[in-house]
Amino acid sequence: MTITEKGKKREGRGKGDGVEYKPYIKAREFNSIGTCSNFIDWKNGKQYEFLSQTELFVFCMLRWDDDVIDIKEQYPLENEKVEKILKKLNDMAKERGEAKIKSPIKGGAPLTTDMLVIYRDGRKKAVSVKYDKTNISNRDVEKLWIEREYWISQGVEWKLYDQSDVNRNLVNNIMLVTEFYDESRVFDRISRLKHLIATKKLVVNMEDQILDFSKLSSDLE
Repeated sequence: MTITEKGKKREGRGKGDGVEYKPYIKAREFNSIGTCSNFIDWKNGKQYEFLSQTELFVFCMLRWDDDVIDIKEQYPLENEKVEKILKKLNDMAKERGEAKIKSPIKGGAPLTTDMLVIYRDGRKKAVSVKYDKTNISNRDVEKLWIEREYWISQGVEWKLYDQSDVNRNLVNNIMLVTEFYDESRVFDRISRLKHLIATKKLVVNMEDQILDFSKLSSDLE
C-alpha cells in the first residue's frame, strides 16, 4: 500500500503523543515487509510499527525502563532543519575537498529517526537502529551523520544501536512476562508469577538466561 506525502500529513503522521502518536512510516509501506513487526505495547496497548526485528528488540529493552513514558517510532525530522545541517556539512566537505553529500529528502519525504524516547524527567533520546554497525553503506553513514547532527543541535542525545547491543535473554524474558502485564489475563500460578515480574512487583535477573518459571515458582514457595 502506498500513500503520498500529502496523504501522510493529512493523516497526522509524526504527530501526537502516547497512544495518539502516528508513525510517519508504517510497516506495511516498507519494502522489506518480511523483516517488519507490529507490536502491542504492554503498558498502554498502543500498536507500534517496526521496520526490523532489531528495532523491536531495542524497543523492548527501552520500554522495560519505567522512566521511559513514551516512544515515538519512525519520527520525522523537519526538512528545513535537515537542509540547513546538510548545507553546513557540505560546506565543511568542500573545504576538505570531499564529495558533496546528497540530500536525504526526496519528493518532500522527510528523514526519519527510528525512535524518539521520552523520559519521565523530560529528557529525550533519539535512537537509530541498524543490524550491524560495522557493515553500513556509505549512504547510510551520511544519513546517520545528518541525523546525529540534527539531534545534537537540539540538545537531544543520539545513539546508534545494532544487534550487538541487544541482550536476547532480556528481550525474550520481557516478551514472556509482559504477555501477562494485564492482571485480567492471569489464570494460574505461572501466569501470576509472570504478571508480578512484568509489573516489577517481583524483581528477578532477566539478563543472564531465559527464565525457568516452573523452577522459579517452586523456589518461591
